[in-house]
Amino acid sequence: TQTMRAAYTSFGLAAGRGMLPLEDTMAAATETLQHFFETRGASITDGSIMLAAGIALAATSRAYHGAMAEASSEHAAGATPLPWLEALHNINQAATANLELTTRLETTVRVVAETTGADACSVALYDEATDSLALLAAVGLNPAAIGAVIFRPGIGITGVAAAERSVMAVTDARSHPAYLALPSTGEDLYASQLAVPMLIRDGANGGRLVGVLNIHTIDRRAFAEEEIAFLQTVANELAISIENARLYSRTDARLRRKIAELGTLQRVSHSLASTLDLGDVLRLIAEKAMELFSAESAAIFRFPHRGNRRQQAPTIAFRVGDSRQLVEELSRDEVIRQVLHTGTPRSVEVDDVSGASRLFCLPLRSARETLGALCLRLPHNVELTEDELGLLQAFSDSATLAIENARLYQEARYGLETASALLQEMHHRVRNNLQTVAALLSVQLRQAEEAPWAVHLREAISRVQAIASVHDLLSDERRLAGTTIDVIARHVANEAMRTLIPPGLTVDFQIAPSDITVPSKQATVLALLINELISNAVSHGFEHRSKGTVTISSTIEDGSVSIRVENDGERLPAEFDSEQSPGLGMRIIHRLAASDLRGSFVIRSSATATTATLSFPLTDDDMDDDLLSRPALYGQSGTEQQQTSFEDLVRTPGQGG
Repeated sequence: TQTMRAAYTSFGLAAGRGMLPLEDTMAAATETLQHFFETRGASITDGSIMLAAGIALAATSRAYHGAMAEASSEHAAGATPLPWLEALHNINQAATANLELTTRLETTVRVVAETTGADACSVALYDEATDSLALLAAVGLNPAAIGAVIFRPGIGITGVAAAERSVMAVTDARSHPAYLALPSTGEDLYASQLAVPMLIRDGANGGRLVGVLNIHTIDRRAFAEEEIAFLQTVANELAISIENARLYSRTDARLRRKIAELGTLQRVSHSLASTLDLGDVLRLIAEKAMELFSAESAAIFRFPHRGNRRQQAPTIAFRVGDSRQLVEELSRDEVIRQVLHTGTPRSVEVDDVSGASRLFCLPLRSARETLGALCLRLPHNVELTEDELGLLQAFSDSATLAIENARLYQEARYGLETASALLQEMHHRVRNNLQTVAALLSVQLRQAEEAPWAVHLREAISRVQAIASVHDLLSDERRLAGTTIDVIARHVANEAMRTLIPPGLTVDFQIAPSDITVPSKQATVLALLINELISNAVSHGFEHRSKGTVTISSTIEDGSVSIRVENDGERLPAEFDSEQSPGLGMRIIHRLAASDLRGSFVIRSSATATTATLSFPLTDDDMDDDLLSRPALYGQSGTEQQQTSFEDLVRTPGQGG
């Protein structure tokens, strides 16, 4: 029985320490007893057997509960005190609620001081770039020292903790060899100090230093291991949160910088697109590049000619910033030539009379060719970051587009000026040729003033002079694109006064002012039409009169122009139909109005006047020039098209009108 009790007591202790459930423990003990009795042939109904089994099971239960009580006691003795857990919760809550570093540090020092019962608490952060510690948050120290006190690792108790990456628990701080009195902070008031380094564990040299967490007490205090462990936990949590805050700050700053760069690039692109003058575009590119990348100077290099560029030296198209004399200009020119030929950027060190500097050259490349190179002079120790290179590439793309647009505009403007000059010269020569023809016809007319065909010759001279007068108008560069209807009418009327109106007849022309401008193609047709209408008025309306009045006016509505030519001469016969008139003049008018102007013509008489009205849509000079494609010139007869020409009109007998 004693042996069995001892065995089952050991079993109960092992099960309890192993944290096995009580039900499983008792079931296993019962099963073992049953197997033990069965192997020995004992009967469970035997009283002594039942007593032995009860003793064994009771021993198992007592041992099990004893082990569980022992484990609970040990856990209670080693558990983290509730205030420390609450402090860690508050610190972590501050870390997740606010990514602003100052707020996080202030919360940490306040909570740690309250939790540990310290009289002062501070955090000093490490700056790897300057290898220094800076006091950034504190309670119980001089507030004026926050942000103002900076010291090196290895100096003072805090510095030693940072340098050695180890905890410094000092009961008598003033007597410690590493003690450094800093009266500006107020640390000299405190007797004990616990300095815990804040580390990011990376497996190298004990971890990467983030800073040091300190607590101070006025009375001497021996810091317990639990207290040190708690502060180490706080320091590690704080190190991680500070690192996250720094990453957030760097990411946020980078994002803000990106937004600012994109805004700047947008403004620069807008400025470059605001002008089409090539000189202004080059100036803006150089100025904005220097401003955007804080360069000492900026210049745009281009080849002077489009010929064999391998034999040409690149020249400065525009430069901004101070100019320095280079020690070897040939080396600079060779770099720029390589950039222009290869279309790839280059960055090299160059020497000038003031010292060394860095030259960064970027090609300005369009889809067709390399237009030039943008060169920035930077301090010799400056390298452009990947983000800056991307921004510079985007800037160069905008600059290239602006140069290409300005150059195309320059070429288009030159082409327009050339075409205008050629067109002006063409109008001038056509006018001279027509005037020569009119002069020859006039000579012929003077030799046979009384001949029966003289009237037709006079009309022909008038038509030629009318067309010549319009070409005279259009030879003026101010009117190359077209002229107004009243100016055309006035010139035609002046020519009619000289060539068309016979002696003994006085005609008063009343031409209403008009601001309707017609293109050159329509102007020529209108001159001929107005001349025909004046000719009809003179030949038929004023045939038996000594004077008459011709009124010419024009209106426009919804893009449709109407020109009215009125005369107060004889009225038209009631049966007159202009479309059926055999006269050459009427045939010319109808054909020109329909085919060239794509409009209509009507003539009617009233009690006071005879009014001819031309109506046509106003077009521009881009209208189709192919007159042969206009349906008014063709008449359909089955499957054949027959063109009506002026030769057909001339062969038709009859007079105009």
